Amino acid sequence: MRKEIINLKNIEVYFNSTPALEGISLSVKQNDFLAIIGPNGGGKTTLLKVILGLIKPNKGEAQVFGRNPKEGRKLIGYLPQYTFFDLNFPMSVFDVVLMGGYRGIFRNYSKEDKNAALNALKTVDMLEFKDRQIGKLSG
Repeated sequence: MRKEIINLKNIEVYFNSTPALEGISLSVKQNDFLAIIGPNGGGKTTLLKVILGLIKPNKGEAQVFGRNPKEGRKLIGYLPQYTFFDLNFPMSVFDVVLMGGYRGIFRNYSKEDKNAALNALKTVDMLEFKDRQIGKLSG
């Protein structure tokens, strides 16, 4: 049986008295693939903020890995389409993945850290892009 990752029950979010989300229920299980599509102002970003615990719903219940979203978000990732960094910044794809294993300032990455980053790139079929400048990839 696949583990439940995200569980939303009857979520409602209002900004002042304007509804952003009403009656949203959603269950996402391990290995599900989900696309959230809709018009501008349709509540997509608000929904993601509820899942990440950045917005508390006015009504309903949200859980991530069976925990409240602020606790559960440590176990999920979110990569927005639009990021605010200099696309010419000279950082490779490998460098960015390696930063995922950050363990503190003034600490050099070990051979194991570098191998883990390479394995992660291989897992998602991105190994061939490891030396490409991160800003040269599509969104």
